[in-house]
Amino acid sequence: MNNIGIAITAICLTAAPTLAGERPANSDLALDESFDRAELGKGWNSTTGEWKIVDGVLRGSEVAAEKHSAATRRVVETQNAVYELKFRFVDEGKAFHFGFDPARGELKKKGHLFSIIVTPLSWQVLKHVDKNRREEDPNETLTEQQTEFKRGEWYSLRVTTWSEYVTARIDGKEPLKISHPTFGVKKPTLIFRCLGDGVEIDDIRVWTQRKK
Repeated sequence: MNNIGIAITAICLTAAPTLAGERPANSDLALDESFDRAELGKGWNSTTGEWKIVDGVLRGSEVAAEKHSAATRRVVETQNAVYELKFRFVDEGKAFHFGFDPARGELKKKGHLFSIIVTPLSWQVLKHVDKNRREEDPNETLTEQQTEFKRGEWYSLRVTTWSEYVTARIDGKEPLKISHPTFGVKKPTLIFRCLGDGVEIDDIRVWTQRKK
């Protein structure tokens, strides 16, 4: 598909909102996580903070002694895909990140790819720094919206990635739409981060582009 075809397809996929839980056209369900169990289990790798299932949802919180955001990853390889989840801030949660790394060998870059970052007062899409070229390729906020996210209230996040285009939607908010030439690469995992104490996550679903 040429660049014009990719752009038209991306616009068609992201222009109109899709109902939460609705399967996108020409896609296959690659992941369905509802946390109706006691342990995270296979496919999850928590590197920092505390991540545990409480009352059927995944709860993340920082561990103060680590001096680092709480981070966990779920293995699922994607590229052109739709990602959906619910999240809410509880107690002293300061920020929730949902993001990606580039698959090994896809880019000459050290570090994360991009993240959707939500705080109680705003949300944004951040392109992460290349740790080998910090001055030439720093962190960059590509788009941001000032808006309230109430503690204790569930929100549905739906992210579409198609080639270099990304659209993020949350209930009742203006969508965030951006593009970046590095974003179309393969992504081996989903990354979840929590700043503070804490964030709860539930009903994670991922649909990937159906192979012809």
